[in-house]
Amino acid sequence: MATVTKLLNLNIGLRTRFALYRTPVFFRQQLSAFHSTATANEDAEKTESMSKAERTLKRFWKAVTLAELKDGYAVALDGRTLKTPSGQVLTVPKEKKILALLLAAEWESQSVLLKPHSLPLTSLVARSIDGLTDEEERKTTIDRLMNYLDTDTTCYQHVYPQSLIDLQNEHWKPLIDWVEEKYQVKLNVTNSILGTAQQPETVKRLRQEVESFDPLTLSAFERATLSSKSFIIALALVKRQLSVEAATTASRVEVLSQIKQWGMVEDTHDVDLEEMRRQLGSVACSQMS
Repeated sequence: MATVTKLLNLNIGLRTRFALYRTPVFFRQQLSAFHSTATANEDAEKTESMSKAERTLKRFWKAVTLAELKDGYAVALDGRTLKTPSGQVLTVPKEKKILALLLAAEWESQSVLLKPHSLPLTSLVARSIDGLTDEEERKTTIDRLMNYLDTDTTCYQHVYPQSLIDLQNEHWKPLIDWVEEKYQVKLNVTNSILGTAQQPETVKRLRQEVESFDPLTLSAFERATLSSKSFIIALALVKRQLSVEAATTASRVEVLSQIKQWGMVEDTHDVDLEEMRRQLGSVACSQMS
C-alpha cells in the first residue's frame, strides 16, 4: 500500500507542475499573448478575428513560417512569433532545425479548430523554457523523477503466467542489461509486491546522467517517465537506445499479456496505445537535430 501511495503522489506532483502545458488553458494564453502583440494600427477586422479565436480556439492565421533568431528558431504565425505561457518566445536552438520544422508543421496542421492534443511538441518545448530553466524547479523535477527509479515497472517482474515472463525477458531484460553496462551500475530486480530500493551508488550515477540533461532533454525525459511509468524506458528513449515503437511496447508489457489472455477492449486498449505513441513520439522528435 505504501508503494501504491508513493506512486500516486509522484504522478500527482509531477503532472500538476506541467499540466498547464497540455491543456486548453495553455493555448488560450498562447492566443492571448499573440493577440497582445498586435499594433494599434492593425485593422479592427483582424483584431476581432483574433479575439474570437481566443474564445473559440479557431485558427485565425494564414501563414506559418520559421523565424531565424539570434539564439535559434521560432515559429511565426502571420509573422508574429509564438510565445510560452510566461510570455517568452518559444525558441529552439539552431542545431535543432528539424525540431523547429516539426513545430511549424504542428501549427500548420491546425486546419479549422486548434486541437491541444495535436500540439505535443509545442507543449514539451514550452515546458522546457518556462519550467526547466529555473534551477529550483529543475532540482525539484529531478528529485521527483529519481523516485521513479525505486518503483520502476521494469524492475518489478512477475513469475507467471509464462506469456508475461516471455514479454518481460524480451522487452525489459535488454534494457536492464543496457543500463547496467552503460552506466556501470547494478539494478535490483524483484518479484515481490513489497518493493525494493536501488543501491545508493546506482541512484547517484543515474542522477548524474539526468542532471547533465539540457532543459529540452529534461522536459522530454519527464514526459517519457510520466507516460511509461518507467525511469529506465524513458532514459533509453531519450538516449536513442529505443525506437518509439519499442518504447511503447516495453511500456505496455503487462497490458499486452492481458490482451493475449483475455482479448483487446475496443476504445480502451487501442486508444491508450495511440496516446502512448503520441507522447513518446513527441519525446523522440524533440531529440532530433
